[in-house]
Amino acid sequence: MTFRPVLRPGAPLLRRDATHLQVGTSPGIVFADRPGLVQLLHLIDGARDVDRLSAIARTAIPELTAPVVEVVTELRSIGVVLDATRWSGPQRRGLDAEARHLDMVGGDPDRLVRRPGFGLAFHGDPGSRALIEVTRSILAASGVTRHDSPDPDLLVIVSCGEPARAVFESPAHLGLAHLPVVIDEDRVRIGPLVRPGRTPCVSCHDRHRTDWDRAWPALLHQLGRHTAIMTPPGLSALTSHAAGVELAAEVLAQVDGGPARTIGRCLVVGPRHDERTTRPLAFHHSCGCDLLRAA
Repeated sequence: MTFRPVLRPGAPLLRRDATHLQVGTSPGIVFADRPGLVQLLHLIDGARDVDRLSAIARTAIPELTAPVVEVVTELRSIGVVLDATRWSGPQRRGLDAEARHLDMVGGDPDRLVRRPGFGLAFHGDPGSRALIEVTRSILAASGVTRHDSPDPDLLVIVSCGEPARAVFESPAHLGLAHLPVVIDEDRVRIGPLVRPGRTPCVSCHDRHRTDWDRAWPALLHQLGRHTAIMTPPGLSALTSHAAGVELAAEVLAQVDGGPARTIGRCLVVGPRHDERTTRPLAFHHSCGCDLLRAA
């Protein structure tokens, strides 16, 4: 056994009663005590591998009669002990907390290796600056630090009010994944996440809206023109930060190759910080991206 055992992160080791120990309190993992087990647990810090622990236990914990490898395997099976080697290494440097979290919830810390090299770019206007900065901060703490890539893997287009549709033409033409984010009065709409030719696009959104709002094509031509005279949005600080969390989560899903909630749908945050609304969005039969999908 080559892994470096470590007690469950952030969980204290407690004595529950005369014959049982407990790790953590939410709700905690209870397991039977045995002679020498507490002393062994105090040595399990993620720095020593099982062979080293076994060598120490032979002289320092003679009352521990079971082999260390057997005890550690049992503790690992119930979640008391995890493997610290899954959190460290040059490809995950600076991502220790993220790796610990993924390991604790049954994920794969190796999925983090794409984050430092992922190219991200933001396109925003003055009214979207605060939301972009909140999102940048969360992403930087999550290991995504290339926020101004000249050749991005994902373009995030943030606007205060509906943007002019010309802003989406270039990424669609280049086949660049892009994510529209609209600060809409007292809420934030995130999505749809567009992978050109593979997922519903902003044009699909507009055509579906035209189906029930015949004036939408006339309004489209006016979008983006009046932002200079608009009153700033009524977005609370809590809702802005909540939207930043949701936006960062969508970016990380794209980075890690996980399921993004805004593929084929829009996620609306607000008006309250704890309000979420999801709006499905299908390919529109008259949109060119649907023709690309069928080709």
